[in-house]
Amino acid sequence: MYSKILFVFIGGGIGTVARFLMNYLINFTMLTQISTLLINVSGSFLFGVIYSIVSRNSIVSLFLLTGILGGFTTYSQFTFDIIELSKNSQLTTLAYFFGTVILSLLAALLGVYIGSKLVN
Repeated sequence: MYSKILFVFIGGGIGTVARFLMNYLINFTMLTQISTLLINVSGSFLFGVIYSIVSRNSIVSLFLLTGILGGFTTYSQFTFDIIELSKNSQLTTLAYFFGTVILSLLAALLGVYIGSKLVN
């Protein structure tokens, strides 16, 4: 049990640092919401690919999916972005909300498809 916690802990740290660096690089040129959108969509895609490949290996799955991608993707920042956007424009808020959810789901499905093709 302790080794599983350690794998999630280390993976979460790696994912959080990766998110910080991606936010830092993207926020030089774009809005904060764009970096959150790109992080969540790319994280969903990677989740789909990795899930298809390592779903049977619990330690690798815990490290990569729960740890790294759990730390990389960010529901709390997405929620904060929704609150901040809603102060200015309801249309922008709705577009951001539905765009993120739909694109993330499509990216995850595409990732599962590609991952399953890589395994077979």
